[in-house]
Amino acid sequence: MSVEILDGATIRDFVEDEAAFDSSVRDWFARLDTNHDGLLSFSEMAGELASLRVLETHFGVDDGAGRMGAEELVVLYRELFARFDHDGDGSVDM
Repeated sequence: MSVEILDGATIRDFVEDEAAFDSSVRDWFARLDTNHDGLLSFSEMAGELASLRVLETHFGVDDGAGRMGAEELVVLYRELFARFDHDGDGSVDM
């Protein structure tokens, strides 16, 4: 796995290239949609977030001892998932 450092200008350029951005989002979505139903379930999305350690790394969530508790992690992932689940049906669609 490679690591790339992105600055604000790089991200803005990427997002402004609408075709490249849309293609990247669709590719990412397809990779996460492991059962190929065109929807992302909580488990599909949470699995990716957990593997990337998104919340732990970027939001500094821990249990007071420098670690994140399992219950706290589940609550945060569910809250994050709810932001993408616009119609509240338990899945994220494209």
